[in-house]
Amino acid sequence: MPDVYSSLILPDVRQMVQEEDRHGLTEFCKVLHPVVVANILEELDPREVWVVLDHADLRLRVEVFEYIALPRQIEMVAQLDKRRLSELLEEMSPDDRVDLLSRLPHNRVEDLLPLIAQAERNDIRRLLSYDEDSAGSIMTTEYASLPANITVSDALQKLRQQAPDSETIYYIYILNSARRLEGLISLRELILARPDSVLSDIMERDVVRMRVDDDREDVAQELARYNFIALPIVDSDDRLVGIVTHDDAIDVVQEEATEDAYRQGAVEPLRD
Repeated sequence: MPDVYSSLILPDVRQMVQEEDRHGLTEFCKVLHPVVVANILEELDPREVWVVLDHADLRLRVEVFEYIALPRQIEMVAQLDKRRLSELLEEMSPDDRVDLLSRLPHNRVEDLLPLIAQAERNDIRRLLSYDEDSAGSIMTTEYASLPANITVSDALQKLRQQAPDSETIYYIYILNSARRLEGLISLRELILARPDSVLSDIMERDVVRMRVDDDREDVAQELARYNFIALPIVDSDDRLVGIVTHDDAIDVVQEEATEDAYRQGAVEPLRD
Protein backbone atom coordinates (compact mmCIF):
# COMPACT_ATOMS: atom_id res chain seq x y z
CA MET A 1 0.00 0.00 0.00
CA PRO A 2 1.41 3.44 -0.87
CA ASP A 3 2.56 5.51 2.14
CA VAL A 4 0.34 8.39 1.05
CA TYR A 5 -2.72 6.15 1.48
CA SER A 6 -1.64 5.30 5.03
CA SER A 7 -0.96 8.93 5.87
CA LEU A 8 -4.46 9.90 4.76
CA ILE A 9 -6.24 7.31 6.90
CA LEU A 10 -3.95 7.20 9.94
CA PRO A 11 -5.07 10.54 11.48
CA ASP A 12 -8.70 9.43 11.31
CA VAL A 13 -7.87 6.13 13.00
CA ARG A 14 -6.00 7.91 15.78
CA GLN A 15 -8.94 10.26 16.29
CA MET A 16 -11.37 7.33 16.45
CA VAL A 17 -9.17 5.66 19.08
CA GLN A 18 -9.05 8.85 21.17
CA GLU A 19 -12.80 9.37 20.89
CA GLU A 20 -13.56 5.67 21.46
CA ASP A 21 -15.59 5.65 18.26
CA ARG A 22 -16.77 2.04 18.31
CA HIS A 23 -18.77 2.20 15.10
CA GLY A 24 -15.96 3.89 13.18
CA LEU A 25 -13.32 1.42 14.37
CA THR A 26 -15.56 -1.54 13.56
CA GLU A 27 -16.11 -0.23 10.02
CA PHE A 28 -12.39 0.48 9.60
CA CYS A 29 -11.58 -3.17 10.42
CA LYS A 30 -14.34 -4.57 8.21
CA VAL A 31 -14.25 -2.38 5.10
CA LEU A 32 -10.53 -2.30 4.30
CA HIS A 33 -8.48 -5.32 3.26
CA PRO A 34 -6.64 -6.91 6.24
CA VAL A 35 -3.28 -6.08 4.63
CA VAL A 36 -4.22 -2.38 4.48
CA VAL A 37 -5.47 -2.45 8.06
CA ALA A 38 -2.25 -4.12 9.23
CA ASN A 39 -0.05 -1.58 7.42
CA ILE A 40 -1.88 1.33 9.03
CA LEU A 41 -1.83 -0.26 12.48
CA GLU A 42 1.95 -0.64 12.33
CA GLU A 43 2.10 3.16 12.75
CA LEU A 44 0.31 2.98 16.12
CA ASP A 45 1.71 1.92 19.48
CA PRO A 46 0.75 -1.60 20.67
CA ARG A 47 -1.92 -0.35 23.10
CA GLU A 48 -3.65 1.60 20.33
CA VAL A 49 -3.45 -1.38 17.99
CA TRP A 50 -5.36 -3.56 20.43
CA VAL A 51 -7.95 -0.85 20.95
CA VAL A 52 -8.61 -1.01 17.21
CA LEU A 53 -8.48 -4.81 16.87
CA ASP A 54 -10.85 -5.30 19.79
CA HIS A 55 -13.53 -3.95 17.43
CA ALA A 56 -13.03 -6.87 15.00
CA ASP A 57 -14.29 -10.41 15.51
CA LEU A 58 -11.65 -12.99 16.47
CA ARG A 59 -11.15 -14.43 12.97
CA LEU A 60 -10.63 -11.01 11.38
CA ARG A 61 -8.44 -9.90 14.30
CA VAL A 62 -6.17 -12.88 13.70
CA GLU A 63 -6.08 -12.30 9.94
CA VAL A 64 -4.95 -8.69 10.42
CA PHE A 65 -2.47 -9.68 13.14
CA GLU A 66 -0.80 -12.24 10.85
CA TYR A 67 -0.07 -9.50 8.30
CA ILE A 68 1.77 -7.40 10.89
CA ALA A 69 5.56 -7.74 10.85
CA LEU A 70 6.93 -10.30 13.32
CA PRO A 71 8.97 -7.84 15.45
CA ARG A 72 5.80 -5.77 15.94
CA GLN A 73 3.79 -8.90 16.75
CA ILE A 74 6.23 -9.64 19.55
CA GLU A 75 5.76 -6.13 20.96
CA MET A 76 2.00 -6.48 20.71
CA VAL A 77 1.63 -9.82 22.49
CA ALA A 78 3.53 -8.39 25.45
CA GLN A 79 0.36 -6.34 26.05
CA LEU A 80 -1.93 -9.39 26.27
CA ASP A 81 -2.85 -11.55 29.24
CA LYS A 82 -2.62 -15.34 28.93
CA ARG A 83 -6.28 -15.88 28.11
CA ARG A 84 -6.42 -13.39 25.25
CA LEU A 85 -3.09 -14.54 23.84
CA SER A 86 -4.12 -18.21 23.94
CA GLU A 87 -7.33 -17.35 22.03
CA LEU A 88 -5.27 -15.55 19.40
CA LEU A 89 -2.79 -18.43 19.07
CA GLU A 90 -5.52 -21.05 18.67
CA GLU A 91 -6.92 -19.23 15.64
CA MET A 92 -3.59 -18.46 13.95
CA SER A 93 -2.33 -20.58 11.08
CA PRO A 94 0.23 -23.17 12.30
CA ASP A 95 3.24 -21.70 10.47
CA ASP A 96 2.61 -18.09 11.57
CA ARG A 97 1.87 -19.25 15.11
CA VAL A 98 5.15 -21.15 15.39
CA ASP A 99 7.09 -18.20 13.94
CA LEU A 100 5.75 -16.08 16.79
CA LEU A 101 6.14 -18.65 19.57
CA SER A 102 9.72 -19.43 18.56
CA ARG A 103 10.58 -15.78 19.35
CA LEU A 104 8.90 -15.74 22.77
CA PRO A 105 10.66 -16.73 26.02
CA HIS A 106 10.46 -20.49 26.61
CA ASN A 107 8.86 -20.10 30.05
CA ARG A 108 6.06 -17.96 28.59
CA VAL A 109 5.36 -20.50 25.86
CA GLU A 110 5.17 -23.31 28.45
CA ASP A 111 2.85 -21.12 30.53
CA LEU A 112 0.52 -20.62 27.54
CA LEU A 113 0.31 -24.17 26.20
CA PRO A 114 -2.02 -25.56 28.92
CA LEU A 115 -4.61 -22.94 27.89
CA ILE A 116 -4.60 -24.10 24.26
CA ALA A 117 -6.68 -27.02 22.97
CA GLN A 118 -4.89 -30.39 23.04
CA ALA A 119 -4.82 -30.85 19.25
CA GLU A 120 -3.36 -27.38 18.70
CA ARG A 121 -0.92 -27.91 21.57
CA ASN A 122 0.46 -31.11 20.03
CA ASP A 123 0.80 -29.37 16.66
CA ILE A 124 2.70 -26.47 18.24
CA ARG A 125 5.15 -28.75 20.06
CA ARG A 126 5.82 -30.76 16.90
CA LEU A 127 6.44 -27.71 14.71
CA LEU A 128 8.62 -26.07 17.35
CA SER A 129 10.81 -29.18 17.42
CA TYR A 130 12.04 -28.70 13.84
CA ASP A 131 15.28 -26.91 13.08
CA GLU A 132 14.61 -23.26 12.22
CA ASP A 133 16.31 -23.63 8.81
CA SER A 134 14.38 -26.75 7.84
CA ALA A 135 11.24 -27.26 5.77
CA GLY A 136 9.44 -28.26 8.96
CA SER A 137 9.92 -24.80 10.43
CA ILE A 138 7.98 -23.04 7.62
CA MET A 139 5.32 -25.61 6.76
CA THR A 140 1.67 -25.55 7.75
CA THR A 141 -0.33 -28.60 8.80
CA GLU A 142 -3.57 -27.18 7.37
CA TYR A 143 -3.91 -28.98 4.04
CA ALA A 144 -6.64 -30.87 2.18
CA SER A 145 -6.31 -34.65 1.83
CA LEU A 146 -8.50 -37.48 0.57
CA PRO A 147 -8.30 -41.27 0.12
CA ALA A 148 -7.80 -42.71 -3.35
CA ASN A 149 -10.80 -45.03 -3.42
CA ILE A 150 -13.64 -42.49 -3.45
CA THR A 151 -15.50 -40.91 -6.37
CA VAL A 152 -15.15 -37.32 -7.49
CA SER A 153 -18.66 -36.60 -6.21
CA ASP A 154 -17.78 -37.85 -2.72
CA ALA A 155 -14.44 -36.06 -2.87
CA LEU A 156 -16.07 -32.68 -3.50
CA GLN A 157 -18.41 -33.23 -0.56
CA LYS A 158 -15.52 -34.09 1.78
CA LEU A 159 -13.51 -31.15 0.44
CA ARG A 160 -16.30 -28.74 1.37
CA GLN A 161 -15.96 -29.94 4.96
CA GLN A 162 -12.17 -29.54 4.98
CA ALA A 163 -11.99 -26.18 3.19
CA PRO A 164 -12.61 -23.89 6.21
CA ASP A 165 -9.61 -25.42 8.05
CA SER A 166 -7.21 -25.65 5.08
CA GLU A 167 -4.75 -22.93 4.09
CA THR A 168 -5.22 -23.86 0.43
CA ILE A 169 -7.47 -26.39 -1.31
CA TYR A 170 -6.11 -25.90 -4.82
CA TYR A 171 -3.99 -29.03 -4.37
CA ILE A 172 -5.60 -32.07 -2.75
CA TYR A 173 -3.19 -34.73 -1.51
CA ILE A 174 -4.17 -38.39 -1.84
CA LEU A 175 -3.12 -40.43 1.20
CA ASN A 176 -3.42 -44.08 2.16
CA SER A 177 -4.54 -45.30 5.59
CA ALA A 178 -1.00 -44.80 6.95
CA ARG A 179 -1.03 -41.19 5.64
CA ARG A 180 1.63 -41.97 3.05
CA LEU A 181 1.51 -39.70 0.00
CA GLU A 182 0.17 -41.63 -3.00
CA GLY A 183 -0.91 -38.90 -5.36
CA LEU A 184 -2.22 -35.42 -6.00
CA ILE A 185 -5.12 -33.82 -7.83
CA SER A 186 -5.82 -30.14 -8.36
CA LEU A 187 -9.16 -28.56 -7.57
CA ARG A 188 -9.53 -27.65 -11.24
CA GLU A 189 -9.05 -31.27 -12.31
CA LEU A 190 -11.51 -32.40 -9.64
CA ILE A 191 -14.20 -29.98 -10.81
CA LEU A 192 -13.76 -30.95 -14.47
CA ALA A 193 -13.75 -34.71 -13.85
CA ARG A 194 -16.82 -36.93 -14.20
CA PRO A 195 -18.67 -37.24 -10.86
CA ASP A 196 -18.44 -41.05 -10.91
CA SER A 197 -14.68 -41.16 -11.61
CA VAL A 198 -12.55 -42.68 -8.84
CA LEU A 199 -9.64 -40.56 -7.61
CA SER A 200 -7.11 -43.37 -8.04
CA ASP A 201 -7.87 -43.34 -11.80
CA ILE A 202 -7.37 -39.62 -12.34
CA MET A 203 -4.81 -38.52 -9.72
CA GLU A 204 -1.20 -37.70 -10.53
CA ARG A 205 1.05 -40.33 -8.98
CA ASP A 206 4.49 -38.81 -9.57
CA VAL A 207 4.29 -36.10 -6.91
CA VAL A 208 7.18 -33.72 -6.31
CA ARG A 209 7.83 -33.66 -2.56
CA MET A 210 10.45 -32.55 -0.04
CA ARG A 211 11.58 -34.02 3.27
CA VAL A 212 10.75 -32.31 6.54
CA ASP A 213 14.46 -31.96 7.38
CA ASP A 214 15.42 -30.49 3.98
CA ASP A 215 16.81 -26.97 3.99
CA ARG A 216 14.01 -24.42 3.74
CA GLU A 217 15.89 -22.50 1.02
CA ASP A 218 15.96 -25.67 -1.11
CA VAL A 219 12.20 -25.98 -0.66
CA ALA A 220 11.69 -22.38 -1.78
CA GLN A 221 13.84 -22.97 -4.86
CA GLU A 222 11.88 -26.13 -5.71
CA LEU A 223 8.58 -24.24 -5.44
CA ALA A 224 9.91 -21.56 -7.78
CA ARG A 225 11.32 -24.14 -10.20
CA TYR A 226 7.96 -25.85 -10.70
CA ASN A 227 5.87 -22.70 -10.18
CA PHE A 228 3.74 -24.52 -7.60
CA ILE A 229 1.31 -22.91 -5.18
CA ALA A 230 2.32 -25.40 -2.48
CA LEU A 231 4.74 -28.27 -2.01
CA PRO A 232 4.06 -31.37 0.14
CA ILE A 233 6.47 -32.14 2.98
CA VAL A 234 6.94 -35.75 4.06
CA ASP A 235 8.80 -37.55 6.84
CA SER A 236 11.31 -40.40 6.45
CA ASP A 237 8.44 -42.88 5.94
CA ASP A 238 6.89 -40.77 3.17
CA ARG A 239 3.98 -39.74 5.40
CA LEU A 240 2.59 -36.29 4.66
CA VAL A 241 3.29 -34.00 7.63
CA GLY A 242 2.58 -30.59 6.08
CA ILE A 243 2.86 -28.29 3.09
CA VAL A 244 4.93 -25.20 2.32
CA THR A 245 2.93 -22.55 0.47
CA HIS A 246 4.25 -20.03 -2.04
CA ASP A 247 3.87 -17.07 0.36
CA ASP A 248 6.11 -18.73 2.94
CA ALA A 249 8.63 -19.54 0.21
CA ILE A 250 8.69 -15.85 -0.79
CA ASP A 251 9.40 -14.94 2.84
CA VAL A 252 12.35 -17.35 2.86
CA VAL A 253 13.78 -15.90 -0.35
CA GLN A 254 13.47 -12.36 1.03
CA GLU A 255 15.12 -13.34 4.32
CA GLU A 256 18.00 -15.08 2.56
CA ALA A 257 18.53 -12.12 0.21
CA THR A 258 18.55 -9.74 3.18
CA GLU A 259 21.10 -11.91 5.02
CA ASP A 260 23.32 -11.97 1.92
CA ALA A 261 23.10 -8.17 1.66
CA TYR A 262 24.17 -7.80 5.30
CA ARG A 263 27.09 -10.16 4.83
CA GLN A 264 28.25 -8.32 1.71
CA GLY A 265 28.38 -5.21 3.85
CA ALA A 266 30.36 -7.10 6.51
CA VAL A 267 27.46 -6.76 8.97
CA GLU A 268 26.03 -9.60 11.06
CA PRO A 269 22.46 -10.37 9.80
CA LEU A 270 19.61 -9.41 12.10
CA ARG A 271 17.33 -12.16 13.44
CA ASP A 272 14.19 -10.42 12.09
